[in-house]
Amino acid sequence: MAVRQGSHPDLILLNLQSGNADEMALLKQLRASTTVSRIVVLASELTSQIMSGALQAGADGCLNKTMSCEALQRSLHLVMLGEAVFPRSIADLLISSGIEETAPTHSATLPSLGNELSKREIEILRCLLGGQSNKAIARNLNITESTVKMHFKNVMRKIRAQNRTQAAVWAIQHGISPRLTA
Repeated sequence: MAVRQGSHPDLILLNLQSGNADEMALLKQLRASTTVSRIVVLASELTSQIMSGALQAGADGCLNKTMSCEALQRSLHLVMLGEAVFPRSIADLLISSGIEETAPTHSATLPSLGNELSKREIEILRCLLGGQSNKAIARNLNITESTVKMHFKNVMRKIRAQNRTQAAVWAIQHGISPRLTA
């Protein structure tokens, strides 16, 4: 591993060959060892196994090695700005996995954590699934942007998500439907 013990680089690029258990364990180990470094997975072929494994292990991005230099540079720039960057295909996969408009909007119980999300926190997640920014969520819910950030921070802590993408995946897996804007 090229990252020295105790060092905290701004960005770690992890070249995955197959997305096997050893590679995912390495990714989890990297994520556990640093909370300040951004981690991006590079792969020749972005299979669903690699993308879901990278997402669950805490990667901040998952990029195809065959993308253009300009696209790679822009994607890495977004990651360094705090965004999670994954291919469109993962969003399509999540959407096609069965989001139903009739999903519950009452307090959701977190099975293994024993915590509950408030109605407002669920509404924040629904807006996130609808693709809304913090500013748009604040406008739609008639609250301040800092209140949205506070609610989102609480949600992330309760569901143990490290980024917005993981929170969206969690919400979909727990039957929370997107709030679509008019």
